[in-house]
Amino acid sequence: MGTYLTGTYSVLHTDGTADFSNFVYSAVYFNSGATYTINGASVIGVAGETLDIIVQQSGTTLDTGYLLLGNPIPPQTKIKTGLITSTGGTEQYQFVNIKTGLPTNG
Repeated sequence: MGTYLTGTYSVLHTDGTADFSNFVYSAVYFNSGATYTINGASVIGVAGETLDIIVQQSGTTLDTGYLLLGNPIPPQTKIKTGLITSTGGTEQYQFVNIKTGLPTNG
């Protein structure tokens, strides 16, 4: 089980330091009470309270009234595999051995 399911957090990010490519945010801590939009829904935040919710990256900027609590994404989930080139109807695939981290074609 990942730490994002246990309520254990190792990072605290602001709207300026959020990094959805390398971290998963599973809670927000409200600095001030207000209505915020999180994951496309309106949420009433109470200052000093924490809301357990997987925060998805949105196309808009984050509010400054809350902090993101989360953990780094494990490296094994970030390995790129699959189609790497497609030229003139010829497709070339490259897969990665998840035990060694090395490509299987070379």
